Amino acid sequence: MKIQKYLQGIVPLIIFLCVSNSFSQGIELWDLPKAAKARIGKGKAYKVQFFPDGHRLAITTTIGVWIYDLRTDDLLDLLTGHSRPIKSLAFSPDGATFATACDDNTAWLWDANTGEHMLSFIGHRDDINEVSFSPDGKILATASDDNTVGLWDVNTGEWLASLQGHSDNVHSVSFSSDGTVIASGSYRVGKTLCFWEPRTQERINTITSDQDDIAHIHSVASSPNGSIFATGSWGKVSIWEGRTGKLLITCEVEDSTGEIWSVVFSPDGKTLATGIENSAILINDVSTGRLLKTIDTEEPITSLTYSPDGKTLISVSKEGAIKFWDVDTYKVKKTIDDFTFQVFSIAYAPDGSTFVTGNMSKISFWNPKTGEHQKTIAGHNGTVRSITFSAEGKILASAGSYSVRLWDVATDRLIGSFKGYTNLVKCVAFSPDGSMLAGGGQDNTIRIWETRSGEQYLIGQRLHTLAGHTDGVQYVTFSPDGKTLVSTGDDKTIRLWDVETGNLINTLVEHTRAVHTVIFSPDGNTFASASRDGKVCLWDFNTHELLNTFRGHTRNSISVDFSPDSNGLAFSNGDAIYICELSTGEYINTFTGHTTMINSVVYSPDGKTIASGGTDGSVLLWDLTKLVSDR
Repeated sequence: MKIQKYLQGIVPLIIFLCVSNSFSQGIELWDLPKAAKARIGKGKAYKVQFFPDGHRLAITTTIGVWIYDLRTDDLLDLLTGHSRPIKSLAFSPDGATFATACDDNTAWLWDANTGEHMLSFIGHRDDINEVSFSPDGKILATASDDNTVGLWDVNTGEWLASLQGHSDNVHSVSFSSDGTVIASGSYRVGKTLCFWEPRTQERINTITSDQDDIAHIHSVASSPNGSIFATGSWGKVSIWEGRTGKLLITCEVEDSTGEIWSVVFSPDGKTLATGIENSAILINDVSTGRLLKTIDTEEPITSLTYSPDGKTLISVSKEGAIKFWDVDTYKVKKTIDDFTFQVFSIAYAPDGSTFVTGNMSKISFWNPKTGEHQKTIAGHNGTVRSITFSAEGKILASAGSYSVRLWDVATDRLIGSFKGYTNLVKCVAFSPDGSMLAGGGQDNTIRIWETRSGEQYLIGQRLHTLAGHTDGVQYVTFSPDGKTLVSTGDDKTIRLWDVETGNLINTLVEHTRAVHTVIFSPDGNTFASASRDGKVCLWDFNTHELLNTFRGHTRNSISVDFSPDSNGLAFSNGDAIYICELSTGEYINTFTGHTTMINSVVYSPDGKTIASGGTDGSVLLWDLTKLVSDR
């Protein structure tokens, strides 16, 4: 058991007062996978639940369950063991245990006092999205993407029943507070809402999407009073009597609410809070359905929960911000904002002093030696899919939404934007001497601009618009001599362009699916491409001949990078990283630890570390010095 276990909240407080923000002592070391030396970021947050004592918070994420002390604002523990993202969590009625629902097709039972894994519930054929305890704590219900609701014996882990009636993925499940009914909701059309009798496992009633105009049910909540349930579907919040399946009230909502991600009753059962895609929380009167309050949240809300005393409402936004709302005033009392939706791109500064990550709409700067979060630049209206430093490291270019932007690294000042795209921009690259910038995107074109070094206004003329790809451009990179630009696209091709004339030199057709990344070796002799077909291809730059092909364990190779000495090749394949030695063509090692697909793999400038980031919202730093010494 780790020394930072949160039992009684006493030992952790002493430990946290003593630690510093370094890899040798900080939370960056908690539950690291083998060969990783640090984790940056806490993953994507899904759900939060108060411990029954109201003093601690459990946060389910892509990498585990974080335990948070509300009295000290300290993280107390990270519970790991599941191999995939943990979607939700529920406490047993007596508060002694809690259950987690995971994309690894299992649910787990944990000791709420020690954090020890007690039992696994194994039997579903697809992701488990939600769990719910019966009021007597003897049965656990699970909602799964295999279109079923599972019922389990909490003491033994035995599968008691598989409730079959949905025609699509079951996203939510809840016991009524009196234990007489189970309600389950499905995301898509068809048999969307089902009510079940727990004792006989018989279906009481089924509400179809065409019957009551409900679809896309993300959340089902039970009232603390009897057999009453609330559901959130596309633009609609409904309250039902579970034993009959009768619709009692359709709540008043704002126009065009879009997806409704979460509904939750207040502890007294008098009000209902709803989190919506249109960046708001709605508060409705349960008895009348009347809309009492609309809270502007600035971000889509994916999860809501009340504190046991009903004085605080916690929201989780799509981008990971966790906010604590005072129920009397509906003002924010506190925010936890260090959870990340997804890491799309990573770039090291040329001197290795910092590295940056591109997230949903933000660029984050990190210290690679300590893991300290240095600063955040927010300016893009959409996802930051690509970031790159200029050769001297003073300028950062980012691609997001419909533009490419330049930032002053020292001051965070926006220097300018390259516009003119008619669709999403996915990639950006500086020429080696910094005199040009290339960007490509979903409009199938690549634009090359002049950049004016040392001038107040850096953005020069557009030099070329390269048209040739027949589908979106995924990646662009300049050759080390700056004379050739190589691009990849969703059209399964790699294209080489003459930078001076803008003419197409060659089109390489080897991959069978979209090609996501292409990168030159530092010596300029070769380049490598990574594709959705699972292949990483090594090419001779002078002859354009295919030299070698590397594969992983899945059909998803997204990112590839060369070591600084040009002899090592690292590439991502699904949730794993493969390291190859190019002089021999041998696979040296495989790193695993991410729980979802890896988007970006980058060597540090000194070649001692590989940074990887992906859809689990975290960055792992892998120590290559130990790899060398162990060989």
